[in-house]
Amino acid sequence: MTTHKAQGKTLAQAIVDIESCKGTEAPYVMLSRVISLSSLLILRPFSIKRIRSRLSEDARKEEYRLDIL
Repeated sequence: MTTHKAQGKTLAQAIVDIESCKGTEAPYVMLSRVISLSSLLILRPFSIKRIRSRLSEDARKEEYRLDIL
């Protein structure tokens, strides 16, 4: 099943390959579909960059503004 098809569904079990994901939304969707961690199998090790999102432009501006204070 693709990430797109999994959106909005609840899965009893899932095997996911986070390393092959594009963007940060796909890993979130894949990991959030299962009902428990015990029903989730991550296929292989993955880089933390796969699940760390980039701040939005508004968040970056606010962070910069706070740093100045």
